[in-house]
Amino acid sequence: MKNKIKYTVVFFIILGFGIISINLFNPQKEQQIKGHIEILATDKSYDFLTLCADKFMETNPKTTVTITKMNNYSELEELMDNTLKNKLSNVGEANRLTLENIGMDKLKPYENANTLLDTYEKNFAKYRIEQVEYNGNAIGIPLTSRPLVLYLREDMLKQYNYDRADFNTWDDVIRIGKDIYEKSGGTVRILNATDQDYKDLVDLLIMENMTNDLTEDEIIEKVNSKMDELKNNNIINLTNGGEFLARISSINAMKEIAAIEEKCQWSVGTVPSLHAGTNKFYSADGSNIIVLSENADNQKLIDKFITYVMTNTKDGIEFVKNGDFFSSYLYTYKSTEIEKHMNNFYGASPLVVMSNVEEKTLPMGNYNKYIKIKQKLITE
Repeated sequence: MKNKIKYTVVFFIILGFGIISINLFNPQKEQQIKGHIEILATDKSYDFLTLCADKFMETNPKTTVTITKMNNYSELEELMDNTLKNKLSNVGEANRLTLENIGMDKLKPYENANTLLDTYEKNFAKYRIEQVEYNGNAIGIPLTSRPLVLYLREDMLKQYNYDRADFNTWDDVIRIGKDIYEKSGGTVRILNATDQDYKDLVDLLIMENMTNDLTEDEIIEKVNSKMDELKNNNIINLTNGGEFLARISSINAMKEIAAIEEKCQWSVGTVPSLHAGTNKFYSADGSNIIVLSENADNQKLIDKFITYVMTNTKDGIEFVKNGDFFSSYLYTYKSTEIEKHMNNFYGASPLVVMSNVEEKTLPMGNYNKYIKIKQKLITE
């Protein structure tokens, strides 16, 4: 009887130690996170971030991630102006130009941004890392990119005896554009330059003229001179509804062209260069995840959710294929999904071309100089 009592006591002691050990050393328990963050998202990434938040909360039940669609950037500015600390951490999405216009000095440092970028550095193009650096520190994490490509309507080009191989430099564009304008009786100005296409054209010309040998004013003069040349020679279409057969744009044009009901054939390739043999790989300003206010209790939640969003290539590729946005995370384009045929396109897939441009785009070297020029020439 005494032995039974003895064994029973020993059993419960061992069981107790076992339960304590499980609670103390269970990795899942140790990694559990909790907290609440709110993210201000642009219209283009809202659905993707909402999907990410829903899936993230399923596996992290003690967290709340609220995605709010941003109507305009004044909402972001209000958060940046608010210096009051509270338990809710706020995260926003914006490109560098927007942040510069609002005021970079209003940004609160996101302590772990450098660590995250160091960890995933190989999965971002070098120029995208440059875009989130400010005063030696990372001010955010790249989310979307805008690699610039030249879209050409090949079926119309053939009517004038031209094809993509004829478009290499800006001199080629001007020569061909003048010829087509004349042959069309003044109805076709080959290159569209309305709305976002206009901004992308100016942006490209800024980047192509960026050199340490030129001052800001000299670069602005060269860009304005080229734009005047394009206008005066009837190369660019500045009227909505005008007829054209080429666009310098990014993934937004891919989505718009794929939705055209009229039968047409478009191809995608690199943009015209200033001179033969010079760089043809350029990308415009992409959006970044910016931590606007950070509560210590939510730091792990912020880090883990941002990491989840970055690496969620399975869902990300579906939004990319739909043309909603172009992910900055290079591993996304390892998927063979990007090679699939797209309506109204022939030849190389637009996503294959854009992923190649994204990977090969070089850092600006003097990004602050570029932003200052862009602020003077482009309004958001």
